[in-house]
Order: sequence, then C-alpha cells, then structure tokens
Amino acid sequence: MPKPTGPNEFVSEAYQLDDEAAMVDFYRKWAEDYDQQMIDGLGYVSPTKIAQLLSEFVVDTEASIFDIGCGTGLTCVYLAEKGFSNLDGIDISPDMVRVAGERGIYRELLVGDVNQTLERDSNSYDAVISSGTFTHGHVGPEPLDEIFRILRPGGLLACTVHQDLWQSMGFKSRLNLLVEQGIAIREQLYEDKYYKDGPKEGWFCLYRKTP
Repeated sequence: MPKPTGPNEFVSEAYQLDDEAAMVDFYRKWAEDYDQQMIDGLGYVSPTKIAQLLSEFVVDTEASIFDIGCGTGLTCVYLAEKGFSNLDGIDISPDMVRVAGERGIYRELLVGDVNQTLERDSNSYDAVISSGTFTHGHVGPEPLDEIFRILRPGGLLACTVHQDLWQSMGFKSRLNLLVEQGIAIREQLYEDKYYKDGPKEGWFCLYRKTP
C-alpha cells in the first residue's frame, strides 16, 4: 500500500508518523515553524472553518470548550477572537502545547495522549473541537467515546476527519453507532477543503450529545 502524501513534504512527513515517539519528535522539530508552514505556506483553512461552524451553534462566549489535539492553538484563535474565553486544550507534543500557551488564549493546557482516558470530569464541557487530529499518522476514532463522556448533555463535537480515513479507519461506522445508540445526534456533515486552494479532502462533522 503506498504511503499517504500531503500537499507538501512537511505534511507528507506528518502523515507517515507511526508511533508516539515519532510524533513527539516531529512536532518538537516543527513547533516553532508550524504556523508558517501551514498558514503562510499552504493556506491552511481547516482550523478556522471548523471553529466557524462551531460558533454558529454555540453563541454563549462563556461556554467551556475543549480543544482535542490543539497543536499550536490554530483552531481556537478564531474562537478567542469571537470572545470565547473558557478554552482548554490537550496535545501529545509538549512543544506544540508550549507554543499554544504563548498565544495567551487558553485557560488550561494539558500534555497528553487523547487515545487514553481524558483527565476531565464527565459532563463537564459545552463543546469539544478538533482540527487535523483525525488524520493519517495521528488518531483513529477511539477517542470518540471519551469525547462524548466529557460533553454535557446537549454539548457539541465539531471536528474534521480526513476523507481517506472516514470509512477505512471506522469513523463513519463509529459515529453512526453513537447515533443509533442514542448517544449522539448528527447536526452537520459535509466535505470541504483543508487548504484554501486545494480539493475537498476532509469531512467536517458536527454532532450533539443527546440532551
């Protein structure tokens, strides 16, 4: 099976990460230059788009929002600009978390593996957001159960899922199962661009925890 490739060498290398140590090392090297690589170099719009989608459904700027795979904080920049202040985040890379912290927009940041139990209380967040985490070389659908555990009844998950993994890695079936089990309600689901001048390559998902 051919290795997945992205729009440039940087993203292709990220797509081919195969374990936690490789991921931490990759993002240690690129933490300081990540925003320049993605925003300036590639026109990365996915973080802003998923944040815009969430903000259409969450109007209370006091809402508590948890950023899964927060990286350098790109996903929450838009939310902070809109006045959201109760923003928490988690990422496996200490260096990316450090850069995110320098933005001054997060209430709390954690270094941790989202494939493990999230050190958050059940029913404690109004929303969870994630961009670029559910993709090649990163995280499968396993964290979805934990995400819905920490969401309050009626809370929202807004996330992107790379289209190559949507069916093959089980995201579609896991989300469908959560709906069938009465745990989640699908609000929005559509394909859109990750990069300004690129093709549609990801699913943009908005699911509500059943009230």
